[in-house]
Amino acid sequence: MVLIFTDNEQLDRELNKSIENSRIVYYPDYILEEPQATILIATIQPNKYNFKDFMLKVREKNIRVILILENDKVSEMNDALLLGIYDIIFDPFELKEICDKIANPTPFSEISKYIKNILELETN
Repeated sequence: MVLIFTDNEQLDRELNKSIENSRIVYYPDYILEEPQATILIATIQPNKYNFKDFMLKVREKNIRVILILENDKVSEMNDALLLGIYDIIFDPFELKEICDKIANPTPFSEISKYIKNILELETN
């Protein structure tokens, strides 16, 4: 089950049409209670949990997260990477990118440059 939690009504509808076995979600608690959830497509949203706490709870349930971010400079980027969220799509994007990401998770080699920045390692 792919859960869609973007807070963008048009994007939610388009994703729901394009992704088999998907459901639009409006409340974060539903995500944490859905036993069939395998993937969460999400943006940063205000809710009763802060981003880091909420994503930790999601990841503890072994739900893979595809995160849509404005850019790689947002403060939540580091938290996402530390929580093992490597499927990150930056705005602007096309719907096809999200659908492709479901089938093809991001390899660590593509995300390692961001992790090197967090760890303050030299990039080659």
